[in-house]
Amino acid sequence: MLEQMPTTLSADGPDTELDRLRSENAALRAQVGQQVAQIEQLLKRVRELEARLAKDSHNSSKPPSSDPPFKKPPPRSLRQSSGKKPGGQKGHPGATRALIEQPDHTVVVALTGACACGRCREEIATEVLPERRQVTELVIRREVTEYRIVAGVCACGQVQRSVFPAGVDAPIQYGPGVSAFAVYRRKYQLLPYQRTADLLDELAGIAISPASIYSAVICGAETLVAPMQAIGQARVRVAVAHADETGLRVAGALHGLRVLSTATLTAYPSTSSGQASLTPSAATPPWRRSAFWRSLPEPRSTPTGRPTTVTPAATVSATPTTCAS
Repeated sequence: MLEQMPTTLSADGPDTELDRLRSENAALRAQVGQQVAQIEQLLKRVRELEARLAKDSHNSSKPPSSDPPFKKPPPRSLRQSSGKKPGGQKGHPGATRALIEQPDHTVVVALTGACACGRCREEIATEVLPERRQVTELVIRREVTEYRIVAGVCACGQVQRSVFPAGVDAPIQYGPGVSAFAVYRRKYQLLPYQRTADLLDELAGIAISPASIYSAVICGAETLVAPMQAIGQARVRVAVAHADETGLRVAGALHGLRVLSTATLTAYPSTSSGQASLTPSAATPPWRRSAFWRSLPEPRSTPTGRPTTVTPAATVSATPTTCAS
């Protein structure tokens, strides 16, 4: 607070009054300077406290357990509100569950207990009503099929012995359903090999090693060779195809995930680097193509020696040529 300085005029004369005012002015200036310095110190302290309160586990080395409760994180999405209420909108197609006409099990709930008159309700003649309710359950269990062979002696004296069915080659092996489920979990759901093995063991009691799952993945990839070749042959018969790519790292090395697609077919040729994977290959007969790009309009050459214009996000005009026999 500013000190109250005397403001009454002195009777000692103008010179004395002037000296007094100068002294008072100097005192006020000194006091204001002290207050300015104090205000600067207080503002600095306020900034330090505000910065300390703003720190949490996201912008400092503080652990998540030190975050203040009920603190709502800032929104990350740039989507604007549509103004619609949450949930299904009026007129949207529903997804009502329908009753199954051929259930796996049917349980008829019989009458039990006694009637109000005292008679036993189990003795009443009943009829099954049309009202029904169904409970859908997921059953995960191991199913083992054992194959046994037989032997016998023909009337001619020769010993006859049956053989195991094709595909049953080992004393213990996994069926195609186990392999398909393991490949699905590993390659589509992106579950690691060990966790896929743990899942099968814990849910179905099927002890399988990660190496066996890896072998199943390789076997599944081999079965896709023929379909991929068929897609490669079919996509060059169209007038226009689409080519695109995106970068990704595999084992620390930069690769390109590329796609060649038509209106009905889509193929991912490879994840190798370079332009070669978008050009004709063994699965793609020679074709004459011109790709229209926005950033690199200069002509280049394909491995077949035909000119092309190569740039990102291309629309490929494919004209099949006659393949050499």
